[in-house]
Amino acid sequence: MPKSTGKEALFPALAPGIDPEDITPLWLLQSRLPVLEAFLTLFRGSLSDSLVRLLILGEMGRRGQAPEWSYQELRQTFAYLAPAPLETALRRLRAGGLLRYDAAAGVYLMTSAGLRAYGAVASLFHLGEEDDLGWITGLVRTSYELGTLTPEVLSHLLYRLRRLETELQQAVESLSEPRILQARERLATVWGWIERGSAMIQQIVADSALDRELHRVAQQIGRAQSRLLRMTTVFQRVLNDIDRQRIHLGATGLSTSDLVFFLRQCALEDLRLLIAPHLARPIRPLFLLTDLMTDQAEFELLQRKRAVEEWCELPQSQDSPPSPPQGPTAFPELERLVGQLQADGRASLPLAEVVPWGSYEESAYRMSMLSLLGDAEAADSGGPVAELAALPYSLTVLPEHTPVGRAGVASMSVGQLQRSPLSALGSLIDAAGDQGDDAPAPDPDPSQRSFPLMTIESGGTSQGVSPLPPGEGEGG
Repeated sequence: MPKSTGKEALFPALAPGIDPEDITPLWLLQSRLPVLEAFLTLFRGSLSDSLVRLLILGEMGRRGQAPEWSYQELRQTFAYLAPAPLETALRRLRAGGLLRYDAAAGVYLMTSAGLRAYGAVASLFHLGEEDDLGWITGLVRTSYELGTLTPEVLSHLLYRLRRLETELQQAVESLSEPRILQARERLATVWGWIERGSAMIQQIVADSALDRELHRVAQQIGRAQSRLLRMTTVFQRVLNDIDRQRIHLGATGLSTSDLVFFLRQCALEDLRLLIAPHLARPIRPLFLLTDLMTDQAEFELLQRKRAVEEWCELPQSQDSPPSPPQGPTAFPELERLVGQLQADGRASLPLAEVVPWGSYEESAYRMSMLSLLGDAEAADSGGPVAELAALPYSLTVLPEHTPVGRAGVASMSVGQLQRSPLSALGSLIDAAGDQGDDAPAPDPDPSQRSFPLMTIESGGTSQGVSPLPPGEGEGG
């Protein structure tokens, strides 16, 4: 990449009017462009092209006693490569400044940029999964010895220590014995690097020639290392608590922890073979709860999808169409009962003569309406109900039954309607003047008597009504 590249090409994502030299991180990157160009040369293109370049730099770097390489020596060393990829890689490394060709001697040489680029990559090849802490610690130590230590390098070490502390703390909080043991082994793996780092940090803190920012980050690293060194005691305390709560499986000498460790070491196929004889059907866990699905659907439909502001114009007001006048509601059964009671002048009326009328349904209706006699609230309601409530009768029901055998009623509770004394005297006077005119109430049409037997039973002060199967009693 030529150094004449403009700022617009290097930083195309900057906002208008922003100069990369005014932003410290961008200025640092721009000042290290030769280093970035070396890595771009090494890894630009496909993976196969990058592998060929790494092979060439690696072989040339390993021959330290004779750093000059002729083209014939390169062809012989990389005889397992096709000529075209080898020549393309050499040309690319020369263009990127990682190799230099001495035309007078006819040999290839690695430049300082090539040595730095491959050295940085090669140092990462030998790191394991848990060796990154050692690599960063070594980098800090090297930078301190060379006098190039910066707060950024120390911050990388602080970040790695805090990540390790968080992972170990999560293992402790899980109260899982396998996770705690795994975390303890991991801490033992990096224990040596933590101790070396502690000695190095003490040396950095004691160096008064370093600036305040370096001292501040170094003190934070020291506190993080101290917490990590105390984690061994924390692990042992939690493991002791788990051991006290361990459940032993009879007299076998095994515990639930032993069973867990055994199952964790089994493959999935082994677990399937162990469980298959003991399960009639596979486990089907429920991952969705219907009540939660309903709440979520209600939120999506009624809250999230609904417009924040809804505007609509109301239609013009209009008069409702006129409706025909409603006539008075007719209650023929109730009016018939009221008329019958008003016409009867006797002082006492048996329920067996008043209630059974027409059919079982009407008889049950008449029985229920008699409970409104003398009800003050019903007397003020108006209509036939008020007329019934105002009649001068009182209802008396006994806990006994009497056979009826008509109007669908098989039997009913014994009772009577008792007229008040003043009303009875007036009825006697009216009866003396109109003797012979008041005929008894006619019996209903015999054709309406289907006699599906019914009983009206009394339970204390309340009356219950229930039909009996046909075939019993009169007309059954």
